[in-house]
Amino acid sequence: MGGMGALDMSGSLFSTTLSYLKDVFSSVRSILESCVTAIPYLFSAGENRKEVTEQYPDPISSRTADDLPSRSRGLLFNDIDRCTGCRECEKICPNKSIAIETQSGSDPAKIWVSLFDIDFSKCIFCGLCVEECIPGSLVHTKQYEGAVYVLDDLKASFGRGGVTPEMQARWAANRRTHENEEVGF
Repeated sequence: MGGMGALDMSGSLFSTTLSYLKDVFSSVRSILESCVTAIPYLFSAGENRKEVTEQYPDPISSRTADDLPSRSRGLLFNDIDRCTGCRECEKICPNKSIAIETQSGSDPAKIWVSLFDIDFSKCIFCGLCVEECIPGSLVHTKQYEGAVYVLDDLKASFGRGGVTPEMQARWAANRRTHENEEVGF
């Protein structure tokens, strides 16, 4: 019985050694196949060699607005004439890249958007603000090149500016004239 246990152990040792050698051979073969694949790229040889890096900006292959997908998210633009100043875009922005200030306008029912700034250095172009914009004044453009030398140049202002005392006086006069017309004077 003792001789049979020794025989099993030698079979186990032989199979373990064989399994180890198979793993080593498989590893060496895998490394050699990888080298055969990579060597043509290293020495610019072979028909599989393909250059994928483009110089930027390349006037021949540079993308135009027509080349971009229809739902591409470029820089944001706000049509201030359509903007109601509801601040929904400012509330939903995940990193607070939109700043809005409003004042009462010429018509008590309308709001004057004095400040509408977008800080593109904070913007992640997620599109939540565009989806939330009820009047549709905030849209993504096809412009995607936003490189600047100074960080402050990444702020875009779309506001109308503050309401001056002269504007308030003119609006008050217009309201009085409109009220007098309604009364019938």
